[in-house]
Amino acid sequence: MTYTEELIKLNNEKREALSERNQQVYEDFLLYFRTDLRIAEQQAEELLMDILDHLLEAEKEGKTASDLFGENPKAYAEELIAHLPREKKKHQLAVVADAFFSTLAFIFIIQGAANGLLPLFFDYNQAISVGNALVIAIYVGFSIPLAISMVFGFVRQSLFKPDQKKSDTWMILKGGLYGMVWFVPLFLFYTFVPSFGPELSLDWWIYVVVGGLLYLILKIIKGWDKSR
Repeated sequence: MTYTEELIKLNNEKREALSERNQQVYEDFLLYFRTDLRIAEQQAEELLMDILDHLLEAEKEGKTASDLFGENPKAYAEELIAHLPREKKKHQLAVVADAFFSTLAFIFIIQGAANGLLPLFFDYNQAISVGNALVIAIYVGFSIPLAISMVFGFVRQSLFKPDQKKSDTWMILKGGLYGMVWFVPLFLFYTFVPSFGPELSLDWWIYVVVGGLLYLILKIIKGWDKSR
């Protein structure tokens, strides 16, 4: 376990001692920091731990999060973030690569499961067109950075709101709408674009093995990121 992971684990344990209201405000702080990929993760976690310690001490004195952070905690969070060092490009690249290989691994394993099970029940064409597969891979690769940015943006917009339940509902609706927008090009491509390029017909287990290898690559990327 890395030092940053130890800080995250300790934070999870210590903040349970906060009152319900203070915990809500602090967790908004926490998410606001963690969804900002510009800032250095370790320094952000150290600062979050310092904030938690101060809040726990303030709570013992009968104070609230508002007494510590003021009436505009979002502005206070922005001020703190502005003074944190920037994250290395290596980590930002690792986050995108993590999402990309996770998605590809999931697609391969699902395809393998479909090729293994569906022919047992009805006639199923297992062949895939290399051209179509490449277009889909390129689309997924280019859309993932935008997807990460959009999802994190939705989360950040939902924080520090008086009516947190309503804010969370809007966040879910926005996320669902974005998911539909992301899926529509894939649906149109599958529906209207004819197959092109050479066709491959692979056994189901090959897809599963490739999916497993992609997960292995994912583990290597995470290890590489932790060594930064």
